[in-house]
Amino acid sequence: MDFKFEYFLNAIHYNIYLEEVWSNKKTNKMVNGLFAVIFKIPIIGKYRKKYDGQKTKELYDFYYGKKTGLSISVAHHLFGYFYSCYPAFLSFILLGIVFRYFGKVSFLVIILTVAIPVGIFYIPAYQSVFSKDRYLKYFKQFEKKDKPWHQKWKRITILFCIGAIATVFLGIVAMWGVLLL
Repeated sequence: MDFKFEYFLNAIHYNIYLEEVWSNKKTNKMVNGLFAVIFKIPIIGKYRKKYDGQKTKELYDFYYGKKTGLSISVAHHLFGYFYSCYPAFLSFILLGIVFRYFGKVSFLVIILTVAIPVGIFYIPAYQSVFSKDRYLKYFKQFEKKDKPWHQKWKRITILFCIGAIATVFLGIVAMWGVLLL
C-alpha cells in the first residue's frame, strides 16, 4: 500500500512538473517573440547579440532543471499546496469546533488549528516525494512510460487538483455547518 501511495504522489508531482515546463516554454516563446520585435528597433538592435548569447545550457537548466530549476521549484510548491488542501478539510472542521465551543479566539489559535493537521498529514507526502530527492528516481521511470500512461496520469492530476480545491470549499462549508449546529 505504501508503494502505491508513493507512486501516486510522485506521478502527480511529475505531471505538475510537466505542466509547469509546458507553461514556461510557452511564456519563453512569447517573451522571445516580443524581444525579436523590440530588437528590430535600430537603437536597441545592438543588444541582440548579448541577448542571443544567453540562450545556453545554464539558462535551460535555470528554467527546466529537475533538481533546482524554476519549473521544479514551482512544481514542488504547487504539489504541496494541492496536497495540503485535503487535510485542510479536517482543519476547517476543527476550526468550526474551536469557534463553536470557545467563541472568539486568538489568531495564533486559528493558525495552529489549521497548521497542525496540515503539517502532520504532509509528513507522509514529504517522505514519499521529497525525502532524499526520491522524485528524481520516479521521474526517470515516468519518462520511459508510453503516451497512454501520460494521458491517464495527466487526467488524474487534473482531477487531483480540482478535488483539492473542491475539498477546501467543502471544508469551509463543513466549518460553517459545525459552527451553526
